[in-house]
Amino acid sequence: MDLFLKDTIPPTKEKRMPKVTGIYEHTLDISDVRGKMKLALDDLLKAFEMQDISVIEEKNYFKFEGISRGVNTKGTIDIHDTNVEVTIDLPFSALAFKGRIQNAIDKRVPLFLE
Repeated sequence: MDLFLKDTIPPTKEKRMPKVTGIYEHTLDISDVRGKMKLALDDLLKAFEMQDISVIEEKNYFKFEGISRGVNTKGTIDIHDTNVEVTIDLPFSALAFKGRIQNAIDKRVPLFLE
């Protein structure tokens, strides 16, 4: 009987958070882009009113976490030779703000790549 039950229970699916992603082209030297993305990250964190912020910086990568308007929020900025990819993991409680968040990163990040 135990064998029968074990075989009929579906495997647990990993819960995936919705994401907001923007990919922004650049023609700059990658070391210049890194400095500019540090400024862009500071700008985004202020725009999202982030508190309790944690930022991990690697050579071509930023990972950030914090609380934005009461919601745990995290994301990354990946710097590549010809583009920058900004991804924000969106908790289900913030799904209604997906468009606003997308517009904010689309408006702010490219300004730092000019």
